[in-house]
Amino acid sequence: MSAVPASGGSGELVLLGGGCTGTGATGREGLASLAVRAGWRVRTLTPPTGGGDSGWTARLAGFLAAPDSPDRMVLVAEGRACGAVFALADRHPERAAAVVALAPEPPAADVPPPGLSCPVLVLPGRDDESGRAVERFLGELRRGPAGEGCPVGNRGLSPADLHDPSVMRRFAGAGPVHRLASPGSVPTWVVTGYEAARAVLDDPGLRGDTATTAGYRPQPQESAALHPGDADTITVGADEHGRLRELVERHLTPRWVDSLVPRLRRVTDGLLDALPRDREVDLVAAFAVPLPVAALCELLGVPEPDRPYLADWLVRRVPTPPPAAHEDVDAYLGGLVTERRKRPADDLLGRMCDALRDEDVIAAARLLLVSGARPTTTLLGNGVAALLADRDRWRLLTGDPDAVAGPATEELLRHVTPYPVGFARRAVAPVDTAGVRIPAGHRVLASLTAANHDPTVYPGEHDGPDPGRAPYPHASFGHGPHACLGAGFARAVVRTALGTLARRFPGLDLAPGVRELHYRRSRVRYLLALPVVLGPEHRA
Repeated sequence: MSAVPASGGSGELVLLGGGCTGTGATGREGLASLAVRAGWRVRTLTPPTGGGDSGWTARLAGFLAAPDSPDRMVLVAEGRACGAVFALADRHPERAAAVVALAPEPPAADVPPPGLSCPVLVLPGRDDESGRAVERFLGELRRGPAGEGCPVGNRGLSPADLHDPSVMRRFAGAGPVHRLASPGSVPTWVVTGYEAARAVLDDPGLRGDTATTAGYRPQPQESAALHPGDADTITVGADEHGRLRELVERHLTPRWVDSLVPRLRRVTDGLLDALPRDREVDLVAAFAVPLPVAALCELLGVPEPDRPYLADWLVRRVPTPPPAAHEDVDAYLGGLVTERRKRPADDLLGRMCDALRDEDVIAAARLLLVSGARPTTTLLGNGVAALLADRDRWRLLTGDPDAVAGPATEELLRHVTPYPVGFARRAVAPVDTAGVRIPAGHRVLASLTAANHDPTVYPGEHDGPDPGRAPYPHASFGHGPHACLGAGFARAVVRTALGTLARRFPGLDLAPGVRELHYRRSRVRYLLALPVVLGPEHRA
C-alpha cells in the first residue's frame, strides 16, 4: 500500500458555546487563541436565542447547510452545546474530524453515543489542566498516529474528496485498499476500483450494520419486533431483508415498470405545466424534489389528496433529527393495505398484498419511500446541472430525447453517483479484500465514486458526463444483497424526466447571472438550488 495524502482535511475548528471564545474557556486563555496559535482556522457559532439542545441543533444544522461551511471540522463545544455536537458526529461522521466536549450539560450528555467514528475528548470543566489537555489533543490530531498500515494519515476523507473523481482516482492508483486512521476512532478501510468495490459489497463476511447517517443505525432485535415498519434497507437483519426484497422484486419487474411509463409522463408533465415560462425558477425545489415523491406515490397507489402528507414526511420529517419511528405513517400505509385487501388495485401495494402479514407490506412500502426519494432527487438536480454546464451536452439530449435519455441516465448515474460510498460494512471475522487482510471488527467502505471512474473500466476518462456514449457499467446502485431495490424504477423516473424536460424545453438554461451553484456537502452531495429559465415551450 502506497501513501496517499488526503485532501480537504480537518484544518478547521468550530467553537460552540459562549465560554469557548472567552478568556475563561481554559483558565489562562481562550480556546480560540490557543487554536489559532496552533495553526487552526477557527470559526465561532454564537449561542442560539433561548439556548437549549434544540436551539443548538438548529444552529449547527444551519451552519452545516451553508455553502461556505467546511467539508470537515473539529467541533469544540461547551455546556448544552455538547449534545448537539455529539448528535452531529453520530449522524454525519463524514463532517466531524474530532469532538471536544467541555463540561457537558445536562450530566447525561457526558458520555457521547457509542460507536462514534471520530476521536472524542470529554472534559469535566474549564481550567488550566483542561486547556493543556485540549492542546495535547489538537496536537495529536495534527501529527496523526505513527502506527503502520495507515497510509492516508489521520485525516479522514472529506465529503468533497468522496465526490471528487480525481481524488478517488489518485487513491485507486496507489492500490485498491487503504486504511484511514484517526486517533481513538474505529479502524476504517476504503476500497477503490470497480471489481474490488463489487467484491466488498457482495462479501458475506462484511455486514452492513454500522451506523453512518441519520436513521441508519444498528437496531436491537426487540425494537425491530415492536415496530417492524422502522426497519430500513441497511440495518435490517439479513433474513428479514431478503424476505422483504423477495416480496418487492416479485412484483417490481422490468415489464411492469415499463407499463408505468405513461403514468410517469403524466406526473412529469403535470409538474412542468405548473412552472413559469417567463421568469427564473428553482428546478430543484419545483421539479427534482417533488417528482420522485409523486412517482413513488404513483407506484404505490397513494390517492392524490394524500400525497402532500407523504411528501411532507419524506422531504421535511425524515431528514429532521432525531430520526423517529413515525408511527402515523405506518398507520396510514396500513390503512391503504387494508383497503387493497378489500378492493384490489393494479399498484405495488395491491400486488404485494399476497404477503402473509400486513406488516411486511408496510415495511416494504416504507423501505421504498425512504430509500427512493433522496437519491433520485440528487440525480435529477445534479444531473441536469451537469448537462447544462456544457451546452453541447444539453443539445445532444434535446436533438433526440427518446434515443439519448436512456444512455444519458446511465452516464449521469456514473458521473453523479448519488451515494459516493457504500454504507459501511463491519468485518465479522478477518477477511481478505483485494489481497489485504482486514481484521475482525474493522469497518470497510466501498468508494462508488472510485469504482465509477476506474481507469481499467473507463479508459480515456474526461471531465464531465458524455450523454451520447454507449453506457458503461457502474456501481451507483450498489451490488449484492443490499443493491438498490428500486433501481429499475429510479431509472424509469429519471429517463422520463430528462426526456420530457428536453422535449418540451430545449432552450432550458441557467438563469442569467448564475456564476456558481451551491451544493450541500455531506455524505450525499446535492444541489441546494438550480436557478433556471425554461424558455419557450416546444409543442410537438
